[in-house]
Amino acid sequence: MEKDDDLDEFEAENASTTINKKKILIFLIPLLILIGIGVGMISVFNRKYDELPKGKYNIIKNIIDQDGQSVEKITIFYDLPEVTASLKPQNAKDQPKLKIRLNLELSRIEDVNQIESIIPRIQDAILSHTIELTENDINNSAGLYWLKEELLYRINLLVSPIKINALNFKTFEISNDK
Repeated sequence: MEKDDDLDEFEAENASTTINKKKILIFLIPLLILIGIGVGMISVFNRKYDELPKGKYNIIKNIIDQDGQSVEKITIFYDLPEVTASLKPQNAKDQPKLKIRLNLELSRIEDVNQIESIIPRIQDAILSHTIELTENDINNSAGLYWLKEELLYRINLLVSPIKINALNFKTFEISNDK
């Protein structure tokens, strides 16, 4: 009978460990789920969306000597998203497309938020002007200079009273799709 008693003791010890494992799992799984939900809620509701960078811009500090005094001025180069527009075809076979990326020169950092708020209007102005052009209108330096000045004029009208000092082409590509 001693062997049976040893077996009973062994089974009693194993039964208590399985119950303990079940109790641990019963309490541990809901606890882990609650911790996960809590961390998720904190990360979602604690995010500061206004402080996230929306666009890309670079700031250049210039020190200018005026009347014997050095004055610090800044120039902000704000990158606009790429714009793709179909140009007027010269013949029925070709459908040229223009891809451009522009860079705006600003003089005040406060102007960046206002520019970001009207990017769709700026893109619309660029598209509405470029779709009326043909490839011959902008295939040389004079045409490119004219396009640059015309876009600068139109964008300055949109963003008034902000003054855009210059407009720079980052990319300018004409491709013919057949």
